Amino acid sequence: MELFKSNLRRKLLIYFFTHHDAELYLREIASKINVDAGNLSKELKGLEEEGIFNVRTRGNQKHFSLNQKYYLFEELKSIIFKKIGIKKR
Repeated sequence: MELFKSNLRRKLLIYFFTHHDAELYLREIASKINVDAGNLSKELKGLEEEGIFNVRTRGNQKHFSLNQKYYLFEELKSIIFKKIGIKKR
């Protein structure tokens, strides 16, 4: 997996790793990181398949959150925080 292969992925991962308890539906995420929901949907699907994101369905909405049990979670968090210049929490 290429961690920062696109600006969209970069924004998505930075947002969620700095708000690691967030559980949001697609349009909420798109609004918060200012991206197109269609492209975001494709990116989230790939990251879900990779295991980085969990998905939970509520009614007719899919809610996305970080999979904190992902085997590389702490390593990804460290890389992202170094990339954006934030000390690890």
